[in-house]
Amino acid sequence: MIPRWAALAAAGLVCCWAGLAHAADRFSADNIQKLDRIIADEIKAENLPSVVVGIWVPGEGRYVASMGKADLRTGRRREPTELFRIASITKTVIATAILQLADENRLSKWDKISKWFPDFPHADRIRVVDLLRMRSGLADPLGQEFIEEYFQNRLTTLTPADMIERGAKLADQFTPPNQTTQYNNLNYLMLGVILEKVTGRRIDRLLADRIFRPLGMKNSFYPQVPFLYGRLHGYSLDPDVGQFIDTTLLNPAPAGGAGAIVSNLTDLRIWAKELCAGHLLKPATQEARLRTRTLGKRIGVARYGEGVIKLGPFCGHNGTIFGFSSEMWYLPALQAVMVINVNRLDEDDVSQSGPLFFKLSKALFPDHVPW
Repeated sequence: MIPRWAALAAAGLVCCWAGLAHAADRFSADNIQKLDRIIADEIKAENLPSVVVGIWVPGEGRYVASMGKADLRTGRRREPTELFRIASITKTVIATAILQLADENRLSKWDKISKWFPDFPHADRIRVVDLLRMRSGLADPLGQEFIEEYFQNRLTTLTPADMIERGAKLADQFTPPNQTTQYNNLNYLMLGVILEKVTGRRIDRLLADRIFRPLGMKNSFYPQVPFLYGRLHGYSLDPDVGQFIDTTLLNPAPAGGAGAIVSNLTDLRIWAKELCAGHLLKPATQEARLRTRTLGKRIGVARYGEGVIKLGPFCGHNGTIFGFSSEMWYLPALQAVMVINVNRLDEDDVSQSGPLFFKLSKALFPDHVPW
């Protein structure tokens, strides 16, 4: 749930293949073999159960690859269309729904959150836009201590309301809003609850009607149960014994608007372009959401807008939750989309998909990336 992989690029800790090719032969047979090799080498070097990658460049071609095992017990190979938890990519959907309500004058980005959380400490100083832009000054109850707790009890009965209550107890760590941009899951837990309070609708139905169905995203939903439909399994490595733990079964409620949604490769292809160049929002609203500021002090090339990350020339988001690590990026210059999912995320919450994104983007788009 924390984009720690971006620090790898800033520190120069990701290595890449030399650029494969320019537009004329980006998807030649030779280059596709090289892409296959990059993924296979990453699977072997990093002990990844499986990887699925989709890359689409209009007018040039596409690359879709699925390697490794979907189920370590049976040895079944992974299929490219299988469902996975998209974790913090959820934030892009939540922000879009909030901005839709703003376009409809059902709320304002400048509303104080005390309108919905009157008893929350400092709520009269924090605006909706501060939540959207990770500039609320709140402390995050989904930090490392909670991650360890969640890992040990993945079927916890905690709800978004419980997590917000935990956030209220961290009031002594509050800093003035709109001063710094610090990644914080509490912001989007609160935005998810605001969506329900403004509309009077359950969030899963709301997102289906406003986002998923209009865009034809038939494989995307906000789950209400701990099961992951389909046959793909997610895993976390137990460092003490060097073996994988099956972490597929997980109550998504504590992640809430910060990380609960399930989707797949084909739907995220649709969503990446819509998020960064789409028409669900008024043009001025879309333009404003893409204005970004540097994210934290250690993240390097990452900048945050309103539920969107700018990573060098790319627009999108990543996501990590036990068992799954994902990347979803759009390259405006080429209208290209890259989606990656690895069915491994350990208790340390370090991305397993980020380094692969840097390698593949460098290989395919050497004239566009700064890493």
